[in-house]
Amino acid sequence: MRHPPGPPTGDAVADDPGFAHGDCQDTALGTLLRLAGVAHPEDLLLGDLAFEVEVDRGVADGLSPAYRTGGPLPPATGPTGTGIGLAEHRAVDLPGLHRHLRDRTRGGRAVAVTVDQYGYEPAPFHGRAHVPHHLVVTAAGGDGVEVLDAFPRSRFSGRVAPDRFARWADSPHLGAARYRTVELAVAPGAADAVAGWLAATWRDQVRRNVAAMLDPAGRHGVAAIGLVADRLAEWLAGPGFRADPGRRRELPVSSFTDVGALRRGHALWLSRVAALGHPALAECADRLRAVSRQWDVAASLWLAGGPAPVTDPAAADLVARGLHQVPKLVRLIAAAERRVVEQLDATVRPG
Repeated sequence: MRHPPGPPTGDAVADDPGFAHGDCQDTALGTLLRLAGVAHPEDLLLGDLAFEVEVDRGVADGLSPAYRTGGPLPPATGPTGTGIGLAEHRAVDLPGLHRHLRDRTRGGRAVAVTVDQYGYEPAPFHGRAHVPHHLVVTAAGGDGVEVLDAFPRSRFSGRVAPDRFARWADSPHLGAARYRTVELAVAPGAADAVAGWLAATWRDQVRRNVAAMLDPAGRHGVAAIGLVADRLAEWLAGPGFRADPGRRRELPVSSFTDVGALRRGHALWLSRVAALGHPALAECADRLRAVSRQWDVAASLWLAGGPAPVTDPAAADLVARGLHQVPKLVRLIAAAERRVVEQLDATVRPG
């Protein structure tokens, strides 16, 4: 297994096109964008992010907080925007997937593929949980599949044998994402239009984020972060947890563990806008990076109490103490998010 070097710097697209920001969908699409000549995929991928939670579900149902519930690319990126869009395909079976990858990657194309982390050895949840994951295939043939995965927790690059790739992609747990591929449709000159599109749209994107994050309804934004803290505290104080403190039900790993990475991605987007001539956003970006690290701590404390039983009493007590800190930390995060969002609001107000 070989690992690609770090992401490129400056405006040039380096030999390594891996984009290592946001969640795994962002890293896959960002890598496709770099391969298409877009030096800053964050211009398109990470501008619209708002926290959301399903308010009618509790922890015992698999409470699923997440950022950004819209599509992977903003709707304005089509012909009236940058000219960059997505083309999705789903094969009927594994041989069909191989044929499609072989045909589409012929001539230098690249394709994003959905795999199951349970069978994907580089993934953090290999052998532990069935979680969809996105990576890029740059070539495919009878002797194997050339893979590029820029997601930091599973960073991997190299050729893998067909049977190994089958263990990754041929999983019934993927549901509708099984045998799914995505590639970019890029109009002539589109790569050069991205920076201009960002410069023309960033204020509207910030306003949308502010409105969503300050929505008082409880499902979106800061209020939803507070709701997550309340639900976690209620569950930890309830009889289900006290009766079996050695076995925890963790939040869905595919969402809770990614919120810090997504917040760092949005901070990168703000830094990019700041560099285009709006320096007041640089401080917001720095504060949002600090928030992202708090999310990482909360996720680590929660996942430490995962679904496996803790048989040692001292270890179980330590894990329980850590879990009880999570609601408090999430409330602090909600307050920090509110301060950043209010600062963002001030940057886009006239005068």
